[in-house]
Amino acid sequence: MNKNIFFMAIALTVAIVSSCSKLGTPNSKADPNSQQHNQDLNNTRSESDNLNTDIINVLKDVRGFGKTDETDVISICGATIDTSQQYASTPTVVINFDGTTVCGDPGRKRAGQVKIELIEGNKWTDAGAKLRITHTNYKVTFINLNSHYVTFNGVKYLTNLDGIDYIALYLSGGNLTARFRERSQNMNVTFENGQTDSWNFARLSTWQITNYTTITATVNGDSISGNKTIDSWGTTRFGTAFTTEVITPWKSGTACGWWKPTQGKYTSTTDDFTITATCGVDRNGNQASGCGGYGYKIEWDYKNGTAKGDAVIQYF
Repeated sequence: MNKNIFFMAIALTVAIVSSCSKLGTPNSKADPNSQQHNQDLNNTRSESDNLNTDIINVLKDVRGFGKTDETDVISICGATIDTSQQYASTPTVVINFDGTTVCGDPGRKRAGQVKIELIEGNKWTDAGAKLRITHTNYKVTFINLNSHYVTFNGVKYLTNLDGIDYIALYLSGGNLTARFRERSQNMNVTFENGQTDSWNFARLSTWQITNYTTITATVNGDSISGNKTIDSWGTTRFGTAFTTEVITPWKSGTACGWWKPTQGKYTSTTDDFTITATCGVDRNGNQASGCGGYGYKIEWDYKNGTAKGDAVIQYF
């Protein structure tokens, strides 16, 4: 049995979210402000998820956070990792990004520092273990978006709700379910236009592995407001308030391809407009079955009645 299979699955989180919510191909007719807000939602969400992936992959190899078997090389693209405080009363790891190395596809550069502290639980693989993650000028620059960037300053919390039991994974024939809860209050997010805004996140990710190889991930909002499931809220780059409601959780996996989510729908409401994105639709914008999704449909509506429309965008 390969102990790293679960963490290899987690490394694909960004593919789920990015394929669902990126907008603006050269032939699309999406309203530019709606498109930009949706791109901001995508970038902040996917980069928060991507950082979670790196953190989980690092901590599985740090003895101060619970590793018990042989020592492995710990590395992250474009970063150095300081584990000198892993045995402190509050186990701590610090990741420093160099700001120059281009990583991933699509390519991006990361700068700044991220500090990870185990504040609940004896080890990170325990059910209920909780991390405090502090971002200090953590800047992500997107090479394929004319070097647009987003910078994070602030604290978020990541909780391992179910724990990770490798013995159970083996005895069950390679079947595992694990959930991770993410919370952030008043994270300062700065965009390339110089606008700094306060963003809040509340998400629940459920990962399922079947027969060791078939992997499915479902990402939902994790805050309730009235009868709505909320994923994020705060202030847009235009200085207006927004709230993002998850109508249908994002779902993707190895069966249909990580870049082709089979379901997912959210609506983000701002002071000026509302935009809705639906994943896994056919060429006519109708929900497809199985792995037959062509792409996603976006719909926007300005509250003053000046603009309204929709477009179907093919998956990458």
